[in-house]
Amino acid sequence: MSSPATASDSTDHMEFLFVPPNGHARYAPADYPLVCRSSPLALDEVPFYLREDSVVPGWRPPRLWCGWHLGKEALFQLVERQYPLRVRYTKSSNRLMKTATVADALPELICEEFQIPAEFHHLIRVVDGAHSDGRVDMVLSIGCNYKGMLPREADYIDRIKRELFNGQDPEWVLCPMRWCWMPDKRQTSSAAGAQKNSYASATPPVAATPA
Repeated sequence: MSSPATASDSTDHMEFLFVPPNGHARYAPADYPLVCRSSPLALDEVPFYLREDSVVPGWRPPRLWCGWHLGKEALFQLVERQYPLRVRYTKSSNRLMKTATVADALPELICEEFQIPAEFHHLIRVVDGAHSDGRVDMVLSIGCNYKGMLPREADYIDRIKRELFNGQDPEWVLCPMRWCWMPDKRQTSSAAGAQKNSYASATPPVAATPA
């Protein structure tokens, strides 16, 4: 398995975000809320080595969703406010459809309203995202560092943030399912296969130091 000293020149002598805290070489289960403290990241302040998933040789960074936090109540309020003709109430609770139903419907409604081309529909999702204290809430995502995001040269992001989020910029939010650095199994299939989904055994690029 590659060591920090074998990182490319562009990442030498650099401290990485979302690595094990307190200088530890490996993750422990209790590290999750500590790692979350590094998120969210401002839209234009995400380091280059987190923007894509192949920058640091042999490693995949944590997944970061680009979007806006939406708690359950905020999700309901957004749909009620923006798409009142699509709201369905139940006789028993006088509330909206089930949360999962609303979460599934919202991306389609947004793509329709903002006329987002079909090639970008897969980027609009309601996903789970971590707060800085480790709490998990829903996020309206417009992309991620693994698959890219809505093109900024178009006006989709500006229109969504202006009309749905009072002009608030999206942020890069840590995914609670893939919150740590992991060996890149596409490059080191034999070594990584034995450590599949093992956060405790992953040794991330903590800091590139001279050999």
